Amino acid sequence: MINWNFPPNNYGQVTGLNDAGIETFKGNPWDSLAREINQNSCDARVSGSIEPVRVEFEIKELPASVFPRKDMFINVLNQSMDYWNENAKTVSFFEQALNVMQSETIKFLKISDYNTTGLTGADQGHQGGWHNLIKSVGSSNKDSKSGGSFGIGKHAPFACSDLRTVFYSTKDQDGIEAFQGVAKLVTHYNEQGEPTQGTGYYGQKEKNEPILNKEQINEFFRRKEVGTDIFIAGFNAEKDWETKVIRSVLESFFVAILDQKLIVKVGETEINAETIPSILGQYTKGEPDCLSFSYYEAYTMSNTSKFVNDNFEGLGEIRMYILRGKDAPKRVAMVRSTGMKIYDKGSFRTPFKFSGVLIADGDKINEFLRKIEPPTHTAWEAERYDDPSYAKGIIKRLYGWMNEQIRSISLGDAVEELDVEGLSDYLPDKGEDINSAPALAKEEGEKSEPKEIELQVNYRQSKPNTVKIISEGDLPGYNKEQEVEESDLDPGMDLDINDIDSIDNNIEQNNEEKEEKGNSEEHNSSEDNKSGEEDNNTKLEHSGEGKQLQPKINKNLRITQSRIFCTDPAKGTYKMTLKSNEEGYGYVGVNIIGEVGGEKAEVRSAEQFEENVYIENNVKIGPVRFDKNERTVITITLKEPLRCALEVAIYAN
Repeated sequence: MINWNFPPNNYGQVTGLNDAGIETFKGNPWDSLAREINQNSCDARVSGSIEPVRVEFEIKELPASVFPRKDMFINVLNQSMDYWNENAKTVSFFEQALNVMQSETIKFLKISDYNTTGLTGADQGHQGGWHNLIKSVGSSNKDSKSGGSFGIGKHAPFACSDLRTVFYSTKDQDGIEAFQGVAKLVTHYNEQGEPTQGTGYYGQKEKNEPILNKEQINEFFRRKEVGTDIFIAGFNAEKDWETKVIRSVLESFFVAILDQKLIVKVGETEINAETIPSILGQYTKGEPDCLSFSYYEAYTMSNTSKFVNDNFEGLGEIRMYILRGKDAPKRVAMVRSTGMKIYDKGSFRTPFKFSGVLIADGDKINEFLRKIEPPTHTAWEAERYDDPSYAKGIIKRLYGWMNEQIRSISLGDAVEELDVEGLSDYLPDKGEDINSAPALAKEEGEKSEPKEIELQVNYRQSKPNTVKIISEGDLPGYNKEQEVEESDLDPGMDLDINDIDSIDNNIEQNNEEKEEKGNSEEHNSSEDNKSGEEDNNTKLEHSGEGKQLQPKINKNLRITQSRIFCTDPAKGTYKMTLKSNEEGYGYVGVNIIGEVGGEKAEVRSAEQFEENVYIENNVKIGPVRFDKNERTVITITLKEPLRCALEVAIYAN
């Protein structure tokens, strides 16, 4: 018998609405949908075919009567709402679902792929791709060249459905047709009064098998040629859903499209190797988060530098394309052999801007990288590997190889004339004595317009110590940084290009480890700030019986701009010029940054307004007075006269 069936849970585990698999993709459903669908279709490409896989996204508005066993499904929705009647979030979801089902028409997103094998094994029980897609959870039998490894990507379509329901239809290379629906809802009481599992199936109720008789499949859902159709029921389409899907395709699959492995059609827009240049210009221009056009240029331009390692760490071939450009993002797209970008790699200490593409072609390195990807396939995380130490070593050497190749572009005796925009903000005016108080350190007056200065830049391989200027964030890790060599602050000296590390406003993170960890420290910092949100207006409070006036610390203070000048290297004296987002009192600290992390710098003395500022435990300076949008100047002398890279930030408390 063909119907909906939610198997009993035998009074075991109760399933609520917060399905872990769906929640994984709910934060960015359109990007997740495009990535997971296209990845799965590319994995199912016909072996040996030279034709690209074709994937089409199309909205269909169907009469509600076409929905398979609509009456039974509505009954399930009502039973689910009754079971969870004390949970407001769940009740709200099912009220919306009932509104969708009781409308005259229901919106479906139909996703079809071509030049694929279709889902195999629909008639073989728990064997084959059909079972892995429909019934298995958290498992995958894909090989090393495939994109997925967790079996979790199948949840992405459900995150785009107001009914949490998806139908699948396939025709495999043996001509076998199959159709089945899956609804990821909640535990409820069935007609026998028994609690059910949260996941139900439309098809043959006995053993929850698919419908294999094509005569029993509605004409709309029948697959006519080899391949697979996915129907997202109750598609919760936003007005710009097509734009979001197209951008996701451009960002994630530009290599697969350019290599003619993939063609994607979204509505009336077809993205292929010939149309992608114009579509990139149309959909990514002016979008700061879209880097695909820069990557496209790096991958296709004739003046691109190409680097190849035939057998990286014994794992097979890797190749990298680097293109220098004034407006390039200083990022490399990290791509596996499937042609899908995994993430954008930054934190490059190079003297020029560029964009790049790294492709891991070897089977062994693809197998390795696939094992260290999270379910969303947006990072490489060494901790996921069976031997994290080995994985960290491979990733570190991969990053090292990339840095070595990129830096080799700038080596040589060539001299280049550069006009570095904004550099005058960090250097004294021409002819100014560096040992005198620089203009930038003055407390009064508006900031003068930056002067355009022409620098003669000499390439050299060695890199001296630098002063690093961190513009915002909490200790000890920030996202924005700028570097200027101390010795080059003297007027009249040539500035070495290797001593400038991203002077522009697109500042890089400090090192690769911080990049892998993401924004966890920033998140923790913001949570700390929320917990202290009382009255943070600038005040002076009485303290104890002595009634000594103490400043009220503003925990919302953040540094919005910072500059550092080493005024006396022999004494280890630096002048910091800071601006804050709010007025009030706060504490600042200074870190010494090395290649593998930072340590707190011990400070001997600090002055503000020619008065000494208290230093707690030789590291915590303050309280320091800040005025919103006004420069705060602090002169510090390190306990040891060091020439080193420094970073500065507000202490959280």
